[in-house]
Amino acid sequence: MSGSLVVPALADDVLAMDGVAVIGTLGFFIPAAILLTVVVVAVVRDRRLAAEEAEAEAAAEARTHEALGSYEDVQGRGPGPGSPTPPPAD
Repeated sequence: MSGSLVVPALADDVLAMDGVAVIGTLGFFIPAAILLTVVVVAVVRDRRLAAEEAEAEAAAEARTHEALGSYEDVQGRGPGPGSPTPPPAD
């Protein structure tokens, strides 16, 4: 009969230990998930800003090339001899 008294006491200890383990696990993984989320959001934002800057620089460069008449079309042809030349830049 003493064996049956030990088992319930052991079961209570296991339940108490499981509760502490759950609290400890949540105490580790919730801040880790928050930190990971912050890092991912920052990286995505940085890449988006870098892409916007690169797009703006490419558009400015394209406008400059078109204004100078030194552009090439998709097939690699430049402005032909009969094509109008842009007015000189001031």
